[in-house]
Amino acid sequence: AAAVLAERGLVVVPAFSALYPVLASATPRLNSALTRLVLAEPDHVAYISDGLEVLARLAASAAKRLADLSVPHATLGEVAESDEFVRGAGVRLLTALLLIARFAASLAESGAYEDLVAQLQQQRVLDAAMPWACGLLGLAGGRKFDARLWEVTKLDWASWSYEAEHSPAAEQVLGVLAFHIMRSLAASLPAALRTWWAGLPPAQRAMGAAVERFVSTHVSSEVVGVEMARIREPREDGVLARMLEEYDDAQVRAAAWQATILYTVDDSELELSVKLPPAYPLLPASFEAVRRVAVSEKRWRAWMVAAQAKLARCPRIDAVCAQVVGNIGAHFAGVEDCAICYSAVGAMDNSLPNRQCKTCKNKFHRMCLFKWFSTSNQSTCPLCRNLF
Repeated sequence: AAAVLAERGLVVVPAFSALYPVLASATPRLNSALTRLVLAEPDHVAYISDGLEVLARLAASAAKRLADLSVPHATLGEVAESDEFVRGAGVRLLTALLLIARFAASLAESGAYEDLVAQLQQQRVLDAAMPWACGLLGLAGGRKFDARLWEVTKLDWASWSYEAEHSPAAEQVLGVLAFHIMRSLAASLPAALRTWWAGLPPAQRAMGAAVERFVSTHVSSEVVGVEMARIREPREDGVLARMLEEYDDAQVRAAAWQATILYTVDDSELELSVKLPPAYPLLPASFEAVRRVAVSEKRWRAWMVAAQAKLARCPRIDAVCAQVVGNIGAHFAGVEDCAICYSAVGAMDNSLPNRQCKTCKNKFHRMCLFKWFSTSNQSTCPLCRNLF
């Protein structure tokens, strides 16, 4: 009954935890129906607080099941021919990863995004799932999946299925799924994907090199193109548009693989570039001071550190540019930096420092103070150590 409702797009989930027994089912029809629903109509499934934990738990349990079965994942053919993979834990593992990537995209500018990244790290989801995805793409040896034949962003997900009688050969279906997962992770969880790739052990160095070539050839240009488009045409209610409206001396321009931030100071122009490498996001963005005017080297470095920290918390390049614009504009407007993060614009909510110590008069971001109180188990000022 649940599969039929899902196929008709009529699923309503009052609590995401209710999906766990459904996704954990060994029935491929249920898995494919719910996956198609989320891919084609993501707004039909509401995100609530326990969703991330449920998906991470699902992925971890599926990975353990595969390990217990000793199902090979070295080559595409071996995976596709495995009945256990197609009808059991392998599909659940990749389904969970796909849903995680989908939710990450919708949470990109919210505080819940950090919760998602923390869950992935705690459950070691990518460590468990990515070798299977790489196997399906032929990046761990054997015949390679031909990604040139597929445009995953243009596929009709509403009619997509794991069932062989309604879809291409099993290995093609699973290969397309793995391709979509790789692209989705690169777009919505770039820092998590980079951490997994950089942490591959020496024994998997060949697979790491194959992943880098695949991402450079088939993934990076599209992901970077989307990021640059967001900068060229910022969303009216987005953080970059708000910052550019507030600080009208600033401009942000986008080229093919680079964003340039310009800020007019009297008769001079401050210029900073954000460059994305061909293997982005496996290799991180770099920041370069093209023209530094009326700003000390120390403050400039603090802005760059804040931008790198923002990029680790948020996958959006336009949001990082917005933070840099805000920090530059706030500096020339005389706003004090937060005494914890050394940035005027908060990395989590883009707020200015608005909590002042009554004793030393230093100002802090609300979220920076909350983190300080939580980690130190104290309610004292981080600088003067008097009660806040």
